[in-house]
Amino acid sequence: MKMKDFDIRLTQYNRGDIITGTIVMIGEKEVVVALGGLKEGVFPREELDSAFKIGDAILVLVTGEIDDKGCLVLTHAGVNKFLEEKEKLKALKVGSELSFVVSGINNFGLLGDYMGYRVFLPFSQCTNLDFVNKDNLINREISAIVIELNNIKKSIVCSTKLLNNSNVEPVSIGDVLRGTVVKLEDKFAIVILENGAKAKLSITDASYEHIDSLKNLIKLDEQYDFKIIDCNADYSRVSVGLKQLKANPLDEKYDELKIGDIVEGTIVKILPAGAVIKLDNGLTAFASTKLNSDRANVMTHYLYKLNNRIKGEIIYLNKSTHKINLLTHKKQENI
Repeated sequence: MKMKDFDIRLTQYNRGDIITGTIVMIGEKEVVVALGGLKEGVFPREELDSAFKIGDAILVLVTGEIDDKGCLVLTHAGVNKFLEEKEKLKALKVGSELSFVVSGINNFGLLGDYMGYRVFLPFSQCTNLDFVNKDNLINREISAIVIELNNIKKSIVCSTKLLNNSNVEPVSIGDVLRGTVVKLEDKFAIVILENGAKAKLSITDASYEHIDSLKNLIKLDEQYDFKIIDCNADYSRVSVGLKQLKANPLDEKYDELKIGDIVEGTIVKILPAGAVIKLDNGLTAFASTKLNSDRANVMTHYLYKLNNRIKGEIIYLNKSTHKINLLTHKKQENI
């Protein structure tokens, strides 16, 4: 191991650290700063304001490099810029717009850097083939929208296609927006939301009660409030719901139950793992074959018969996932 490498590993300072040091020497070309722990660093003399003198404390940024004398290479002028960039990075998220300079091209897209993050712009996310085939892309500044962000690996995947959707105001899952129904079918509807995005409403997300057609619930060209339940980065796929704006009526029935209660119902489905039971209060429960038999590898249809009435004790209850597990009493058989 080289002595230089050994010195680097001894230091507690990493690239990007902002630390306070003490000026111990001001030379013609560089300033020497004591960092503590018997460590010293240097930065260019031209970065030092004339107001500073030996013995003064000064903020410096660790570059991660080391000079021939084993001193950490620092910068004082870059501190403010680095702090500004950190603030920008805090606000960076999927959907943010950024500009980066192209530093390379591979078989899959364009490469660059954005404040220490590796940037990748796939060809599939470029606006058109003419754009990616240009010869002057290297060192060209490109604006794009973040579609993937990994803060651990410090990597960004972006898209220029999404800039075309700049007229669409950002939304998040859970937001409630006004929208107009522009297409209405039995099983789905297309809605134009007030932020300009096009969204889909499925019949399963329209009502907690069973309905045969969306046309029985909403009307074409009418406006309603919708809740965003799913969307991708460019808002080309947005799903909305109506029932999510209301409390699930089944929740009250779950509140009335507790572990240890004895409930009754009808077996509506036989599965390899157990029986599905429709309880008298309208909720659905599950009776595990393994938990309800003393015999190993017993088949479910030996324990339960379709459409039979059954009684059981609640051994698991989860309101958020709407799951109920029963321990049935076979000696009471059909009731």
